Amino acid sequence: MSKLLVKWANFGYQTREIRTAIVFGTNGENVIIVLENDEVLAFGKNQKGCLGAGVDGEVNKELAPVKNLRGQRIEGFACAGDDDGKICIFAITGSGPVFSWGENGFGQLGLGTTEYTKVPTKILGSLKHKRVVQVACGNYHSLALTSEGEVYAFGRNKEGELGLGTNYDQSFPRKVDGLLDGTIVTSVACHNFSSLALLHSGEIFAWGDNSNGRIGLCHTVHQACSPSNVLNLEGVLISKIVSGRDFTLALSDDGKIYSWGVNKKGQLGTGTTDGVSIPTIISSEMGRVTEIAASLYESHPCVAITENHQVYIWGSCNGQLAKKPMLTSFLSLDEVFTVFYPPVSYQRFQLKITTDERKRKGLVNERLRKAFDNPETADFAFIVEGKKIHVHKNLLTIGSDLFKKLFLGDWKDSCPKEQIVEDHSYDAFYAFLKYFYTDEVDFTHELALDVYALAHFYQVTDLMDECEKILKSGMTVQNVAAVYEKAHLFGAKDLCEFCFKFCKGHLIDVVDNFGTADSKREVFFEVFSWAANKK
Repeated sequence: MSKLLVKWANFGYQTREIRTAIVFGTNGENVIIVLENDEVLAFGKNQKGCLGAGVDGEVNKELAPVKNLRGQRIEGFACAGDDDGKICIFAITGSGPVFSWGENGFGQLGLGTTEYTKVPTKILGSLKHKRVVQVACGNYHSLALTSEGEVYAFGRNKEGELGLGTNYDQSFPRKVDGLLDGTIVTSVACHNFSSLALLHSGEIFAWGDNSNGRIGLCHTVHQACSPSNVLNLEGVLISKIVSGRDFTLALSDDGKIYSWGVNKKGQLGTGTTDGVSIPTIISSEMGRVTEIAASLYESHPCVAITENHQVYIWGSCNGQLAKKPMLTSFLSLDEVFTVFYPPVSYQRFQLKITTDERKRKGLVNERLRKAFDNPETADFAFIVEGKKIHVHKNLLTIGSDLFKKLFLGDWKDSCPKEQIVEDHSYDAFYAFLKYFYTDEVDFTHELALDVYALAHFYQVTDLMDECEKILKSGMTVQNVAAVYEKAHLFGAKDLCEFCFKFCKGHLIDVVDNFGTADSKREVFFEVFSWAANKK
């Protein structure tokens, strides 16, 4: 790791007491360490509060505790940043939850906001009940891989780098489906503006910016908003993928390295600086390779370690270009990334999940998912807008006190098989019921208000919390009045206050969008009363 970690000795900690650590920053100036007793300590420049202490500036001249992470059993970190030093950081726990903090202008922290976050905050939403085993970061977007082999994406999406079939940014984790639906993903990686996933089958899927064929898709595809097969790997079993700023390295099961993408600094190892749009084998003179590494820093080289423990590097090497792999005297990946500027720790961390565990969890998840709206196994149906949604009474009873009362009380004697639902859209009621089977909140901002009302009526409080986050992140001058009305009706004080703050900051635009003079007077009164009481 970075030479900065020599400072451990000055703080009285032995290497054996440190479970994991991360060194990061534009100059490799920040260190966060995790001790075996689960204490988390940070040292460094702390620009924009990146050390997670909730304050800015050069305050951590000695190791100081990161309170929000203490006792969380942090096993590893992921980190990304741009050339301006805007850093986002993720801490992965052994039990599943992920904490994030730092730069968040596009929602890349997955917290449902676009505000800079100075303290580690647990990611909820669709990941609330998931065990995350890996996080990959681009400059402004992130991917989270769960133990079930599912991929969730959040952040910037202008190039389709989230793989959701759209170009809209997302501040909440959203599951990546398309060709990935029903598959098991074992690893993820990010370029600046594109993403990749390695499947259990050994296939690679990619999406996002494909200019100049940088993610290995067809030349005519400049941008892929959904996962697509990487070309030229038919019959090749890939076991590992890593990515740089706009290129990819893939290691096959038989120890060969494939590379493709931008190649201005020789990072593809092909002997030239010409870009390659389809996976191409790097020279096999190294012998069988067992490990590969790359970085989003353009000044870092690419690395390969062979089965004989020899370390090769190529690409940018402290200002010099190595167009082909060259043998070095390094002994490890971390030693390589210590020497080349900036000196940081190599961060490709992934919790180990056994194949049996992933299959078992994936099967349970898949069974529940397939059971939803399945008329062959369901014992009840809701009819909404003339269409049926098939469900299982026992499952709804477990998740809602009102459903429990209805199915075990009010409706028990009459034994209805169907119930007509009015005053709600089919899409909203479908999303509401699907939550009982998947815990997913992947519906749009437009549906969130209707789902919020359903969650309140049926007393599903955790879904209400998730809807509130979506409503806050999607607040506009057009919908703030409707959101405030529902929040006031349901007694949601925090959401009411959020609406007040939004109205105060956009007062003229908000009032211009209200329909009647009466509503204008009421909102004027509410907003100014709230502002006066806050003084």
